[in-house]
Amino acid sequence: MRPVLLSLLAAALLVGCGNDSAPQSRDDNPVKVRVVAVQPASPPEWTLSGSVQARHQVELGFRLAGEINARQVQAGQRVEADQVLLTLDPRDVSQQLASARAALAAARLQAENAESSRQRLLSLRERDLVPVQNYDDAVTAAEAAQESVRSAQAQLAQAQTALEYVELRAPASGVLIEVSGEVGQVVAPGQAVAVLASEGEHEIEVFVPERRRRGLPEQGEVVLFGGQQRAPASLREVAGAADPMTRSWRARFAIDDDPQNWPLGSSVTLQLHGNGDDSDGLQQLPLSALIDKGQGTGVWQVRDGQVEFVTVELVSTRKEQAWVRSALTTGTPVVALGVHLLEAGQAVEVLP
Repeated sequence: MRPVLLSLLAAALLVGCGNDSAPQSRDDNPVKVRVVAVQPASPPEWTLSGSVQARHQVELGFRLAGEINARQVQAGQRVEADQVLLTLDPRDVSQQLASARAALAAARLQAENAESSRQRLLSLRERDLVPVQNYDDAVTAAEAAQESVRSAQAQLAQAQTALEYVELRAPASGVLIEVSGEVGQVVAPGQAVAVLASEGEHEIEVFVPERRRRGLPEQGEVVLFGGQQRAPASLREVAGAADPMTRSWRARFAIDDDPQNWPLGSSVTLQLHGNGDDSDGLQQLPLSALIDKGQGTGVWQVRDGQVEFVTVELVSTRKEQAWVRSALTTGTPVVALGVHLLEAGQAVEVLP
């Protein structure tokens, strides 16, 4: 038994010696890494999707109630100023016009009769054959008759104008975005039956998220769907309140280009840079320098030949770049590649 025990003890000693000769510690074998210096960054680019709209776009409707009896245009059609688009059945308005003319004729007859009575009483009054009160009553009746004539004239003018309102005309030259009125449809005064996009400037309509609204850039570049057309764009207006459904703000950007190059309704992308105060303190790093091991996003800072984890706030990413905020100062070296292979305190050797 003694020889066997001695053999086992010798084997254990050999195993222990083998452990001492295992691979050296990380301090003795530093990992070779490439680093990048932290630098201030220009504001990141961000985009909004939108559509091309006319600067002036108006809903059209009749000023009168009635039944549509003719539709002379279609959606998408170009129209000229004062061109007839739709018409109402004119019978009711024609009857009102005839009634107004008859009322005016009757009022004039009554005025002539009242004036004749006044003149007769004036002649009798001059000879002191009628009381003063009778003459005064005749004067009042004649004046009232003249006022009735004026009222009837106003009603006739109103009826004549109403006859013109039977036709819905284009207020300006442009393109009909929509025509909803149909023959036989009974419409109310002011009910929209067509939408006209007037000729002239075209704009981009986008909806800005709440976090982007403050400090919205006033200049950008608009790109037509497919990238065939590009043009500068400038902010013209922002809605005073958010859309209750999307909680975003409608914004309009004017296009600095020929409107013919930007068809109405086309899909576009609006490219913007920065966002007011959100651009302060930004730093730019390669996206490969970021790591997240469950403790938040961070980078490996190289200090005294070792790596140290430093958390950063990720603001934006685009292609191979990341925009962050951190406590790191400009010029601080951080590991740029292979960050997932490192651990805190690990020795590294910076490659030239």
